[in-house]
Amino acid sequence: MNENEVVSNYHENDNHTDNFQQITTQASNDQFSYPTLFNNKTLLELCCYSLSQNIQTKDDVQMYLRGCKWSPDGTCCLSVINNDGVHVTELPRELYSGSVGSNRMIDVLDSVIHVKESGLIYDFCWYPGMNSSIPETCCWLTTKQNAPIQMWDAFDGSLRCSYRGFNAVDEMEPAISVTFNIDGTRIIGGYKKFLRTFDVERPGRDFAEHKIISPASCFATNSNLLAVGSWNTTISLYNINEMGNYKSVGKMHGHSGGVTHLKFTPDGLRLVSGARKDHRLLIWDIRYFRRPLNILSRPVDTNQRVYFDISPCGNYLVSGGTDGMLKVWDVDKVDWQTSLDVTDEDRDNVTYTFPLHKDCCNSVSIHPCRPILATGSGQYHFKDPVLLIDDEKESLFDDVEENIDQDEIDPQKAAINSAKMKYSSEAENSLVFWWIGELSELT
Repeated sequence: MNENEVVSNYHENDNHTDNFQQITTQASNDQFSYPTLFNNKTLLELCCYSLSQNIQTKDDVQMYLRGCKWSPDGTCCLSVINNDGVHVTELPRELYSGSVGSNRMIDVLDSVIHVKESGLIYDFCWYPGMNSSIPETCCWLTTKQNAPIQMWDAFDGSLRCSYRGFNAVDEMEPAISVTFNIDGTRIIGGYKKFLRTFDVERPGRDFAEHKIISPASCFATNSNLLAVGSWNTTISLYNINEMGNYKSVGKMHGHSGGVTHLKFTPDGLRLVSGARKDHRLLIWDIRYFRRPLNILSRPVDTNQRVYFDISPCGNYLVSGGTDGMLKVWDVDKVDWQTSLDVTDEDRDNVTYTFPLHKDCCNSVSIHPCRPILATGSGQYHFKDPVLLIDDEKESLFDDVEENIDQDEIDPQKAAINSAKMKYSSEAENSLVFWWIGELSELT
């Protein structure tokens, strides 16, 4: 049975509609009914999807997870794999409702949809009104190197349509970032010099554009507000009217590196921002944004995008880091949403810290209505130039092999083989679902 058949059989099953109604019933309630998270101060691993290097893959190609996002209806998780495209992983049906016990068996997951894409995927996002019981709403967007913005079908992984931005000399430009507006009627693409707006129902090259000073590296939307992060370390706020025109509201300064991720809090009054090679998460009040309200600490030692997320109830902020740790801020225990005492030398006011991965925890995503957290690990690993041994030295080594004691040669050959591998032995590339709610023992 191929991947498309698996997807078709799953989505056509009547039980899926019943279970979907169960999972969305909770989402329809107000935010105060959202379950309390992290009360047990422990995380229970529910499911795991590990990536392995293909034997046929070239030595200079590394596959690692670069981001994961729950679908708006909570039925599946979308993840981007470096040099391997996009994967869709389904949430097991028994997790749609109820609780779990501490002795639950860990599920080994596999992707039900795999869209193989070469090149670097810059950004991706779900359609905000995605609903598994309405197939036409099940889609996501990607933008990648040397390609237009593409819309993909979440049922069979087929390409629905493309949205192309062209420059002044009629050359197609790839968008650096992409998002939908809040109601899903428009697509906003961030380019090096423009913000381009496409009508969802009119794919092709028809767009409106707004000139910007610096490249748009990431987006966050809230009602009629659009926050645009840039590689020049600034964040710009725009008001979007019904005609799709942009009006500048203001600009925020504070990061020491290019801004890589933005997210509004559910109340829409605050914005959280993170940047590359910047150990700080900045909390902004969009009503007064000359300086951040609060500064939170997380380790980010590389240029890689390290995602963070805010729970739908607005009480929890979670973030990964390049050290593999998960950090959690609980607004009831640490008021991370209000002003920081600038004289406080210890600014790491984290509530909980969980050592989840041995490699970079680059992505986190909180389920929209269940106490489930998705985390992704992986990063690019460089060769150590000191350990490099060229083919000529290896050939010479093989010639004198018979004159060296066997106990002495094996460690040396092992060192040569490990030096030739670009994939580090410390690499961990996985997508993991964690239970972060109350635990009930199974009887």
